[in-house]
Amino acid sequence: MNETPAGGGVNRVRVRRRRLRDLLRIDSHADFHDYLFRHALERYHASLPQADPGLGEILAIGANHREARALAKLPFARILLTGITDPDDAIRDVARSDPRVSYRIENSESLSLDSRSFDLVLCKESLHHLARPALGLYEMLRVCRRAALWIEPYDTLAGRLFEAIGLATVYETQQAGNLGGRDNFVHRFARRPLELLLNSYYLESDYALEIHLGWMSSRFNAHPAKPVRRAAALAGWALGFVPGSRGNYMTALIVPGRDLPPDPIVAEAKPGDEP
Repeated sequence: MNETPAGGGVNRVRVRRRRLRDLLRIDSHADFHDYLFRHALERYHASLPQADPGLGEILAIGANHREARALAKLPFARILLTGITDPDDAIRDVARSDPRVSYRIENSESLSLDSRSFDLVLCKESLHHLARPALGLYEMLRVCRRAALWIEPYDTLAGRLFEAIGLATVYETQQAGNLGGRDNFVHRFARRPLELLLNSYYLESDYALEIHLGWMSSRFNAHPAKPVRRAAALAGWALGFVPGSRGNYMTALIVPGRDLPPDPIVAEAKPGDEP
């Protein structure tokens, strides 16, 4: 017999397509990354109660100068950037000029931060570098209060074909920003595995998952030649109508459910347990 978990609700999952007009407006690498940040943070703002206009405090994991500069433009009360290396000069400059901004070294798979200590936890293109990306996702869920937001590669049928013929990256090499300088597999997320992870974490407790998909590549969408940029946007938009191939770039927003699991703890041996 199926039973509804305590505090049960209805989990919501929506998958949407990126708008062609947004992709056509990308004219440079700066535009490419600005669009990703702007669109993602607009989705977060739209998820907040209308009676609460503040954005709150944000944690950006695996952050670099792009996160520092983009987030400093927005009215967050506190901005904590984390990474596994010392901050570069660009991050230091932003932190010196803005008292809201700080940086600390953190392992995304095991954050030394209290649970539910930040309103928003953001990750842009860092989870796929981890050896254990599910741990990184769970840490984001543990630390966030209002939402977790990430921008990562997405798994598609067309993408697998591109990998098979050498047109898409399977492994990234010479990654100095990875722990130990280790190469990494490009982990691509998908709706069903994400639902399974969230169902375990939140149960039937009214979490919301919103996924936006589109075909994007900084090599082509931000190409110096306008005809190449336009052709890339149009080709990607058309490819998105192929079943199972809606896009290689995902922006995912999770609004937490109500039934939160206890924090991970080390199990203690009981008297009589085998040594």
